[in-house]
Amino acid sequence: MTKLKNKKRGLALFFTICVIGLVSLIVYGMMHFMRGEVHLSENYVDGTVALLLAESGVEECLFSIKSQMTSKDNVIYKMITTQDSGTIDVDLTRLAKGEDKVEPVMKGGDIKATVTWELNKRTSQELANQGIPRDLAREGTITINSMGVYNNTKKQVEVKKTVKAVLLKGGINSNSVGMIAPGHSLYLNEATRDSFKIDTFDFWDPWEFIVKGGKTYMKDGVIVDLPKWLMLTAMKKEMEHPWLDMGMGWTGWTGGANFTETQLEYSNDPITREYYKWQGVFSYPWWEKCSSELYHSETKKVEEYSDKQVQAYPASVYKKIANRVIDPEDNPTMGKYFQDVTFVEAFERNKVTYNKVLPLYGWGDWRNVSNKYNKYFGNPNKAHDTSHAVEINGITYVKGDVFLEGWVKGQGLLVVEGNVYVGGDVLTLPDDKGCESCLGVIALRTETDKSDDEPRSGKIIYEPHHDSDWSRFGLTTPFRNLSPRLEGSFHAEGGMEFKTDSSMKKLCNMDIVGNLSVDRFDRRKMPNDVRITYYDWQSILEKSGYDYTIDKTIDYTNLYDLAMTKEIMSWREVPASL
Repeated sequence: MTKLKNKKRGLALFFTICVIGLVSLIVYGMMHFMRGEVHLSENYVDGTVALLLAESGVEECLFSIKSQMTSKDNVIYKMITTQDSGTIDVDLTRLAKGEDKVEPVMKGGDIKATVTWELNKRTSQELANQGIPRDLAREGTITINSMGVYNNTKKQVEVKKTVKAVLLKGGINSNSVGMIAPGHSLYLNEATRDSFKIDTFDFWDPWEFIVKGGKTYMKDGVIVDLPKWLMLTAMKKEMEHPWLDMGMGWTGWTGGANFTETQLEYSNDPITREYYKWQGVFSYPWWEKCSSELYHSETKKVEEYSDKQVQAYPASVYKKIANRVIDPEDNPTMGKYFQDVTFVEAFERNKVTYNKVLPLYGWGDWRNVSNKYNKYFGNPNKAHDTSHAVEINGITYVKGDVFLEGWVKGQGLLVVEGNVYVGGDVLTLPDDKGCESCLGVIALRTETDKSDDEPRSGKIIYEPHHDSDWSRFGLTTPFRNLSPRLEGSFHAEGGMEFKTDSSMKKLCNMDIVGNLSVDRFDRRKMPNDVRITYYDWQSILEKSGYDYTIDKTIDYTNLYDLAMTKEIMSWREVPASL
């Protein structure tokens, strides 16, 4: 019995050892499995961190490129604008290692990146086929490869985008039509030498010419006689002996020209003053005529102006860009606009007729003027009615003669291939929007006018007239049109003339507010006294909605504007190779 019991106890030990071994095997397997899962989890985390580091490298590259797109010193800019292809390593130390007061993206991580550029030659050829210079626009593909490293785990991302490089636009090179010589109050291409000469025995009313403001240009210069009163007033500081020097003319006190308030310019012969200069007590004669001194200290020699510099162009240019063209040669039906305009004084006296002209008559009708109490015994006239003002906006081109007088509104140029007859005042009104109006009158010679000595066209002719229907009483004062006021910029290729046979011719004066430009200037053919007060009408013309530019070309700088498309050609993970 005892032996049998001992054998049973040994069997139990065996089963116990087997169970313990099996349990140990199960436990070991579970531990091995769990360690594998932990290792896989660690690799996944490291891989995710490495991938995020790689993507941050891409974003940093994109930011660097975009923020330095127009920097000529940037290596990426140089590569895109000068090379057909290339690769550049990008410094991402700031992300991987951090810098002052900036922590790295992930401690223990590292980032590397390269930027590769490849020019799309097909696109460049297409642009060249369209007539666009090859250097004007460049297009290609930029590839960013960024690799992130974390705990020896590497992940690399590749991104492709399209990049366009276009030369930045500079100023627009263009010629502009507008007021002729807008910076000058008086602009003379050719003037008779005795234009400002005081006649010896002209004691009735010597001709006087005054220019105020702006610049005055005379290409070939003139000799200007000085009157005594000018020496003692505005020219006093310019003279060596203002009290002893003698003026020109019968009395030597009036006439000549006053240029003391304008800057004088000339290109060829100078602008000089003429007077009798005091030589001293011990010299004989005591006075000698002097005509070699510059007119004043503001008299300067300049380079001759070209036509484009002063915005002067042939008739064909104005006609091409005009928004209103009246040319009876091209369109015979427009001949109906040209007619004879006749004015007579009261009692059928002093008839004045403007033959075959386009009438631009801006005066209204005194009958339309509302009568107030103080006007019942007054004399309302046509100037009181402003409803018929001549409207000129943009460029109005007329082939033929024009008659101009009265109120004018709008911002524009009246270009006439022919003569412009002025019958009286030419005054500006605010336009329909309440803005300031401006008028430029340009009279050009016709194609058939080839005369060199005496042009038949291209003139601005002031021919005064009376008007029996000017006012309620049917009477016009004899002085109404003797001294017209012209507001605007006036250019006459054939010169400005005063046409009348009136016995009061010496009382006729002219006041120009703006500027006067002529290719032929003869002072003796103009009204007795002329005053030009400079006004910058060009600045008002430029506010007009009409485009006055011609031959517009775009200039480009030597700096490119780099831009990447928003769309991504590809964004993918690739095997780590950096």
